[in-house]
Amino acid sequence: MTRPLAVRLEVLRDEVLETARHGTENPPGAEVWDAILRRVAAGEGDDTELDLSLREAIARRLAWGEAEADILASASGVATRLIVASDRALGHRERLFVAEVVAEIGALAARAVALAALGRAGRERAELLREERLVFRLEEARARQQRDIRALEGALAEEEAPE
Repeated sequence: MTRPLAVRLEVLRDEVLETARHGTENPPGAEVWDAILRRVAAGEGDDTELDLSLREAIARRLAWGEAEADILASASGVATRLIVASDRALGHRERLFVAEVVAEIGALAARAVALAALGRAGRERAELLREERLVFRLEEARARQQRDIRALEGALAEEEAPE
């Protein structure tokens, strides 16, 4: 059932990815669509490669500066449009299977985005701590220099003072 189902789902690609609006080259959510098709084609088996390829695709989008919310919105849009299209094009058992796969891939995508956001937040926090430590060290150096300047000014004043 799964291989023919994947072929029948492929027919819905343009509708699900809204290629009329976004164009056929890398429409938003294409990585989610590809992951759904791979999972449907694989059937019930565990596909760890699927998880890796989806995470890599999401990481690539994040690396190009796309916001986490935009990635989640495109994944949600693909999922919603696929569910609507499958209601129209598939039988009851196939729709249930597709809905289960869509939920699984949506969860994987959300998890990948959340992990990336947590990693970014950790890096930003570490950078902030480094900056705070640097400012603290600069303040200490400035205070030390002011003490040294006052001491030198005092010594200079003593040398210049008439006896």
